[in-house]
Amino acid sequence: MMPLNILVTGQVRDPVVFGRLMAGIRAVGSKLATVVYSSWSDELARLPTVIDASNLPEGLRCVDAGSPYYGATIGNRDVASFVAQHRQILTGLAATDPDAHVIRLRADYDCVSVEHFERFIDLLSSIWKDLTLVDRALVCGADDVSPFFFEDRVLLLPPQHAVRLSKLKLDDAYRFDYFNLFPEFQIYASILGAKDTQFSRHDHRYRQRAGFGETFCDYDFMAFGPHYEDQVRLYLATVTKELTFLSDAADIVGLRAEYDALEECKLLPRNFRIGGMREYCRTWLARGEAYSSILPSGVASDVDLEARKRLYNNLYLNYFSGHSALVASAPSIDAPFTDAAAELVGVSKLLLGGGDEALDELQRLFDRGARGFEMCFYLIRALAERGDLVEFNKVADRTMEAFANIDRMTSHVESSRSLVSRRRKAAGRGEKSKVQAETRSTAKMVKELPS
Repeated sequence: MMPLNILVTGQVRDPVVFGRLMAGIRAVGSKLATVVYSSWSDELARLPTVIDASNLPEGLRCVDAGSPYYGATIGNRDVASFVAQHRQILTGLAATDPDAHVIRLRADYDCVSVEHFERFIDLLSSIWKDLTLVDRALVCGADDVSPFFFEDRVLLLPPQHAVRLSKLKLDDAYRFDYFNLFPEFQIYASILGAKDTQFSRHDHRYRQRAGFGETFCDYDFMAFGPHYEDQVRLYLATVTKELTFLSDAADIVGLRAEYDALEECKLLPRNFRIGGMREYCRTWLARGEAYSSILPSGVASDVDLEARKRLYNNLYLNYFSGHSALVASAPSIDAPFTDAAAELVGVSKLLLGGGDEALDELQRLFDRGARGFEMCFYLIRALAERGDLVEFNKVADRTMEAFANIDRMTSHVESSRSLVSRRRKAAGRGEKSKVQAETRSTAKMVKELPS
């Protein structure tokens, strides 16, 4: 039997779900090399109140990962999530069998039933027994916005990839762009042996936050010049060498029906749209071709783009740390981040009570094409509170073009639409009352005139 480690990490949010997972692990105990639960000190202390000891898997090792500490503020919640996962995973891996494959599950992972969990373990064993797959990391899904953005709630790792992950150091991680410090990127970049390249350091999600959607922007063009397609192909070569989608692996060993059944019952996480390597590669290659087709001529490439990006990242961090006064007085940042920085400055002035002057500044930015999420969010709210229906509709419509797939923005626009309606009605009632009062006053004056 293929030796397997099961590593459970994180907080117990639902005792029923956690108990079901423990029952599933207990049922497959004979197939496991080690079972480890790695979590914070206080979580381990309360474990006896969560589940009876008799229901825990035999031989379970509980590993204390210490206590979380994030300093005063971490403005990027992805960083906080990564730091937490990093500590718990590394502490747990140190207690597993280094020669066995690793199945890392979060404590809130729902295995659906003992029977389904047993089928899941048998599927993994069958896949990793295949000589073409024994050294492959397996993933359930992927997002195509950024490289190394694979499903990380379930990690399925051969021994050599577990070793690579166990050697991930935070000082290595922070060589990358601030916005690439999300858990999926750091975990899979480490597992797949990512090189410190422009493609890895690049903030591929910038254009979405800046309101460009899927459209490439000057930041991309200045970073890659004519070499983006080449970088995409090198990236895909790394991925296809080390990683296989679970659905594809099930196809290879003739167990696709079993995979489909487990996915249908929601035992396999699929937050991300892409579930197979063919579609994943096709999506990235198509993006590369699209980039080359719209690359403008004469793109500036002789500037220290990364230094400018670090300045913008620092401004963004101060903004989300609540340092509005510091951001409001910040100097401008050179292209291509000039407008993106000006948006944060303008919003900060508005939040500090800048009134109509700050609002006008944001509207000018919007009119010349700026579409950052924060600017659109607060501009819509301010226009709604002012009851300016014409400007509100213009901004709301164009904002929805940029952020139609962001639930937080769509719900904000709808609630603000109701607000602007209420403001206009209130203003209308006020105007009506004013007219009535003036009419009564005029009538009284006429009545009091001498005949």
